[in-house]
Amino acid sequence: MSAPVDTISLFTKAALEVSGKQLSGLTNDTVISKLGLDSVAVMELVSYFEEKLEIRMPDEDLASIQTLGDLGKLVNRLVAQKAA
Repeated sequence: MSAPVDTISLFTKAALEVSGKQLSGLTNDTVISKLGLDSVAVMELVSYFEEKLEIRMPDEDLASIQTLGDLGKLVNRLVAQKAA
């Protein structure tokens, strides 16, 4: 079993790399749409996660993500499936 992915740390790095935004104080309850990221930046963040973690996030799963906690659950589920 692989260690859980620190989604908040990875999201912070990705946001800085992708959009130049320095985000702080993020929690699992942080609503992604409230972070001021446009749709292109969000898609680039998804690509960043997929590339770094070697996973594919299905569109139907992405549609239900609202918070960083939701993203963390999806990412960790997909990483665990990949490792299985």
